[in-house]
This record gives sequence, C-alpha cells and structure tokens, in this order.
Amino acid sequence: MVIGAPNNVGMKLPRLSARLYLLGLITAAVVPVWLFAAYLLAQYALNERSRFESEALQVAHQMSLVVEGEITNLATVVDGLSKSSAMSRGDLMTLHKEAARLVLGTDRIIFLRDVGRNQLLSTQAPFGTALPPVSALSTSEIAKLRSNLPIVSGVYAVSGIYRIAVSIPVRGPNGEDWLLAISVRTDHIRDIMMPAVPEGWTIGVGDREGAYVARSSLHEEMTGKPGLPEYLEKVAGRSGTFTSRNFQGMTLLAGYYRSGASNWFYTANVPLSIVQAPLWRSLSAIAALALVAMLISSALTYVVGKGFAKAARDLASRADALGQGRPVKAMSTAISEFAVIADALVAAERALAEREFELEAVLETAPAAVWFTYDPQARRVIRNRFAAELMGLPTDTRKSFGTTDLVIDTIALQDGHTVSREDRPLSKAMRGEQTDNQEFAYILPNGVQRTLLSSARPIRGTSGKVIGAVQVSLDITARKQGEEQRRLLVNELNHRVKNTLAVVQSIASQTLRNATSLPEAGRSLTSRLVSLAKAHDILTQENWSGADLKEVVTAALSPHANRERLQISGDAVWLSPALALSLSLGFHELATNAIKYGALSCKEGTVSISWAVSRRGESKHVRIEWRELDGPPVVAVERKGFGTRMLEGLLGPQSVGNVTITFEPTGLVCVFEIELGESAGPDNAS
Repeated sequence: MVIGAPNNVGMKLPRLSARLYLLGLITAAVVPVWLFAAYLLAQYALNERSRFESEALQVAHQMSLVVEGEITNLATVVDGLSKSSAMSRGDLMTLHKEAARLVLGTDRIIFLRDVGRNQLLSTQAPFGTALPPVSALSTSEIAKLRSNLPIVSGVYAVSGIYRIAVSIPVRGPNGEDWLLAISVRTDHIRDIMMPAVPEGWTIGVGDREGAYVARSSLHEEMTGKPGLPEYLEKVAGRSGTFTSRNFQGMTLLAGYYRSGASNWFYTANVPLSIVQAPLWRSLSAIAALALVAMLISSALTYVVGKGFAKAARDLASRADALGQGRPVKAMSTAISEFAVIADALVAAERALAEREFELEAVLETAPAAVWFTYDPQARRVIRNRFAAELMGLPTDTRKSFGTTDLVIDTIALQDGHTVSREDRPLSKAMRGEQTDNQEFAYILPNGVQRTLLSSARPIRGTSGKVIGAVQVSLDITARKQGEEQRRLLVNELNHRVKNTLAVVQSIASQTLRNATSLPEAGRSLTSRLVSLAKAHDILTQENWSGADLKEVVTAALSPHANRERLQISGDAVWLSPALALSLSLGFHELATNAIKYGALSCKEGTVSISWAVSRRGESKHVRIEWRELDGPPVVAVERKGFGTRMLEGLLGPQSVGNVTITFEPTGLVCVFEIELGESAGPDNAS
C-alpha cells in the first residue's frame, strides 16, 4: 500500500513503493561516488603514464652518458698510443709491441689501418703476419676523419664474436692518413651499463644502422642483430617516447636518446602492462566493491522498505482516526521517526511543544551554523550552538533555543572585497532575496578568520509577505587552508626544481669554462653531478627536511677513497637542504683536489674531517675542518681554479658563515665556519 496526497495543482505524481525510493536514494548517492572514483583513476593513469615516459627518457639519457663515457675512455687509450715515438717514426714493429702491452690480459684488440681497406698491424696477430682487409670507410666516417674526430663503428663480427671499434685519425711518417683503433666485445658495453640499469627496465643500445650493440637482457641472442623495423622507425630525432612491440610480442613503453658523438641510440623499455597494472587493479577492486555494495543495498532496501511500508500504513490509519475524531491508539514500531509521529498523533495537544523540542535538538546537534531573524535590520538573531562556537561566543551557559541576541561586529570579505552588513545573506533574505552556497570570510573581533559557505532564504507568511529569514552556513575554513597548503606545496616544488636546475647550470658553465679538454669536462661534470645527485638522495630520504652532516661527508667521500684513509669525527649536526647541497659539492671538490695533488695522491696520505658545535649567544655554530696529512709538499697557487673559487664562495650572502683555505706544510687545510641557528634538527626543520 502506498500513501500519497493529492497535488495542489491537480497533477498527480507517480506513486512508487518505499523500497523503490530507498533503492533510488542509495543509487543516487553511490553512483556519483563511482563516477568520481573513475575520474580520479583516469587522472591517475594519465599521471602514471607521464611519469613512466619521463623516467624512460631520463634512464635512456643516463645510459648514453655511461656508455659514451666508456667510448671516450677507449678513445683516450688509443690517443695516448698515437703519441708514442714509434708512431712518429713509422716504426710499426715497436708500435705493435707497445699496443700488445696495452691490451695484454684483455680481449681488446688494437689495430692500425689506412683509409682504404688495408690493415697495417693488429695485436690479434704477430707482427708481419698477412692481415685480412677491413671494411671500407663510410662517407660519414671519412668526414669525421677529415675533421680529426674519433670514429665509433657499428657492430661487426670477428671469428663469430661481435665487437665495436673506436678509432682516431693519425698521420703516418710520410703524411699518410691512417686510423688507429681499439676494438672491444659488445658484452663489454653490456657490462659497463648493467650497474646503472634500474630494476624492471630493459636497456638497449643500437648502432647507427639499427643493429643491437648491447642489451641488458638476452644480450647474447640480440647483439649484432637488427632491431624490429616498426621499432626502429619510431626512433626518430634526438629523443622521445613511444609504444611498440618487441621480438617476444610484448607491448613496451620506450624512451630513447640518440648520441650526437657516436650516432648510437639508447632505449629504456618497460612493459606497458607494468604501467597500466595499478589502474587495472584499482578498476577491478572498484567494480567488485560496487557489485557487493549494490547487492547489500538491494537486500537492505527490501528489508527496511518492508518495515517502512507497514509503518506508513499504520500511520495513515491513525491520521484518519485523528481527522475523524476517533481515539488514536499507540503504535509500536522499530522506526524511531515513525514512532515520534505516532506519539505526536496520540498527544495532539502537545504537538507544538514536541515539534519545537525536535527542531531545537536538530539545530543544536547539527554540524552547521543556523541563524534565524525576524528583525527587519537583521540585527537581532536566534542562533544555534554551532553558530555560537563559530563566532567565538560562550556555549557553556544553557538557555532556551529561540532567545534573541545581538549580532557581533565582524568584518565580512568576499573575493577580497569588504561586504557591508546590508549585503550579507541574512539581510538580503529579509529583503526577499535568496543566497545559494556563497563563500564569505569573516574576521572576528579577536582576529580569528573563518570561511563560511552560506545559504539564506526568506521566511514568508500565509500572505506571501516576508516575516523573517534563515541562514545556514558550513565552516569550510579547514578546506580553504588545505587548498592554500596544496598551492604552497606546488610553489615549493617549483622553487626546488628551479634551484636545482640553477645549480646544475652553474656547475656545467664553470666546468666547461675551466676544462682544458672536452673529455676532462665530461668527467668533471659527471662526477660533480653524481655528487649533487647523492646529496639529493640523502635529502629525499629525509623528505627534504635536511640531512645529517656525517651522512653528507660519507656520501661525498666514499667514491674517492677507502674508509681507512679517512678520519671522520664530530657530533650529530643537522643541516638545512641548501647547506647540505653546498657542503656535498664542497667536499667533492676537496676530495678531487686531494686525489690530483694532495694527500690522496700518494699511498701514505690521509685526510681528517672533524667538526664541533658551539653556542654563540642565542645561535649554534659548527666549525668543520678538512686537514690533509702525509701528502706531497703543498704550495699556494696564484691562479684559482673552479674548485677553489667554488669553495671560497660556497656559503653565499644568504648563509651566515665563511670558508678559509690555507696551504700548510703538512697539507691543505680548509675550515668552514657556519651558523646553524637556534634549533637545527629533523624534528623542527620545515
């Protein structure tokens, strides 16, 4: 049985059972949540895809730096051999002996050839042995030869073993154009790059013809073989990302980088299934939860709806009895709302009091601020407990709801502009206007600011005249603060990225400016960036709150010297992120200088790094001393290199501290004097 009432305008609404209404209500509440979850998943999938593409590009570029660095090392080997006196005299027998000593105990091959196809010598065969012809030079290789640049070959096979060669142009004793080359197996390239291969990624290196040079997995099966045409045609330009199938038919997300020096390309591949796995897992979980929720909701709707229908029929019979003047019997029901209505029908004379009590209970417990007013100026209001709490008024004294109070003086802001009291929602409602979900910022007399989402309606009498107004407001101060915090976090992230890029740009600029050769610049830049990256790793582990001084020192020096040659001591000191980065670079430069010229350049030399914390006034200071012992004699130099200038300018104008470098007879001494502030530690770093 469905209870309904005739429509005032003569149109009847469709009558549905309580169970259908409950099911519709549950569906209306749940479906938007599902849709919103689907939207969030879509955004999550896009962000994950973008993150993997960025990581693929970064990994491919890192692989190029690692492998190209090894190619540079190989070119350096033959470059040193080319400067021997045997080469300048044309003494090929002596040159063969020197080359053989260089590759003794390795699988490397050094050979000398002319611009034709003739080999003049090879460490693979005794001197004087007839040597087979080699491949003719390509147009691009001839161009590099004329430009006096190193030449990196493609993959070729020698006795069934795939190799690559790095050649440099040299002059014969009579001015002939020759090429002095060193050849290594392709698995040497594979071994060089393996330590830098991230877990779960497949790295491929291809030559300029598209043949595999090395591969982090299945290297033996793939080296020397051409890549898939559909894969190679997407490796266009300097760098980029794409999706393609591999030899096993698996779809990959790939990032690639092509070197300008060797014209090789480097690819970083990850299965697309790994990229999409989190999305599919989330979709499956949401679908399963949605199905279970709908089944449970349907069951509960049936059970609850049955009770609603019976209670509605009982109420209808009692209302009919009340309308006809018959006695109204008490009704027993498990639904508390229906029980309240039944009690009201039984005690009609107390109906008004009961309704007022219920209204007061709801308004006093609802987490929303409610104001009523019947004052044309909207100066005297009735407020619930939550409204009093929002306005900073006392709520410990109990008084009957409905007692009017004067409004307190507040400053209202909307979109940054002051809103007069006449233009506020309650005053506008008294003029018959309606306000829907508008945000206002209120500054209370005690200085506290709260942001409210307000709606207001006029209260009209039977004649349609406005007799009062009501305003309902939700406190959204925490939500607005959260939005502001997210904005600040995004700005902070942008600031850190810009600062890091500025540091890298400065390091690169100074390194290139002071380098004597491109290989030296490459090695110096790589080592400095690795030092910067290690400092970043430490800060990332601490959520960029700072870093421990001992961890910074250990990370900066561990690649340069054995632990027994270092004496590290000092109290626990917490550094800010900027100071941790600066000191990491400084210790790297000091270690590099010690390896080249100082205590670490000989077997007996050691380095002592110690620090101590002291208090000066209300702030803490730390004194860090780098002292080299038992090294070669040290003398001051007139010309300052990049490392010296960087150390002296390490603590810039925004830091409170200084750096002092002295050249004592026992070795170089560098002292850092730094002000840490009143409290420096991981618990109070921001």
